[in-house]
Amino acid sequence: MATQPDVDQDIQRNGEKQEHEGERKRPKFPFGPTTFPRLAQLTDRFGNTFFFGNAGSFWHTPFPIGADNDYRTHAQNIMDMKIRPDDVMICSYPKTGLHWHNEIITMLLQKTAQFTDKQMGEYLLDRMPVPLIATLPSPRLLVTHVPFRSIPRQALEKKIKIIYLDRNPKDVLVSFYNHINKNILPFNYPGTFEHFFHLCLEVGYLYGDLFDYLMEWQKGIEAHPECPIYTSVFEDMKLNPFEGVKKLNEFLNTGCSDELCEQIAAACSFDKMKEYKDSTAKEHIRALFKDKKLGFYRKGDVGDWKNWFTVAMNEEFDADYKKRMSEYKTVYKYTLDD
Repeated sequence: MATQPDVDQDIQRNGEKQEHEGERKRPKFPFGPTTFPRLAQLTDRFGNTFFFGNAGSFWHTPFPIGADNDYRTHAQNIMDMKIRPDDVMICSYPKTGLHWHNEIITMLLQKTAQFTDKQMGEYLLDRMPVPLIATLPSPRLLVTHVPFRSIPRQALEKKIKIIYLDRNPKDVLVSFYNHINKNILPFNYPGTFEHFFHLCLEVGYLYGDLFDYLMEWQKGIEAHPECPIYTSVFEDMKLNPFEGVKKLNEFLNTGCSDELCEQIAAACSFDKMKEYKDSTAKEHIRALFKDKKLGFYRKGDVGDWKNWFTVAMNEEFDADYKKRMSEYKTVYKYTLDD
């Protein structure tokens, strides 16, 4: 299994040696000095400097988890956390539809087609210290981006229901770039999309190399046939949201009627969800983005990658995918015409 370089050591980037800079040249972050642990800082081969949390085998989103914590310990705490039998967990690589599915599944669990004011971050394992998550009432809808090897061990031992999200990786890269490019420090990646594309294919970004991440989840699911893990594919949900919601309802055994499933699918259409979430977002959430313009919901389209990939980039991606992902079983739709 490939892992990202440990930033406590020297790092090779296409023959160029770069050293971990630690706290040097660290800018002032907007949330105050007590909210961030020590962050890792790297400069890619294009000269773009970015930050992340060093979780050991992967690069963690630099969430403000508290200055007294560190990301290695936080990742271990997630693995060791106590899971309740009625917990439900959504797992995904970033920008594969986590916010969308969070709203759908929350509505199914609460048997309503109405949005709630609850912020997903309250149950985001990557963001919240585990002792705080332990205080949340049941039933908990836990969400995370961590690789399969880093999910809570008890999630598999207690066989809780897990929804794993998948999306065509070309659109994932475009959506991920647009999200982090709009972020403020320390979440921001300042380079162009082409820079980000090469960084992801050559080294990986947050939560590891994308192809490794996908293969690891496939192997993990196959290794645990006794565990109820349902894969929801973004493009399938876009093509037929009503059927997608019905399948989630059946998997979760939430007992919602077809009529309610149809109402939930309609309520969670991209435009309606974006309008509601943009209008109700709290100030501290808006503060994460440049000009306080939210970046969680951009287009939600299938095939937007065609507006960003050059012919050369597409050829490079396809060749790399063919070489590394020959055993991957999901057949992606890169447009809704596929």
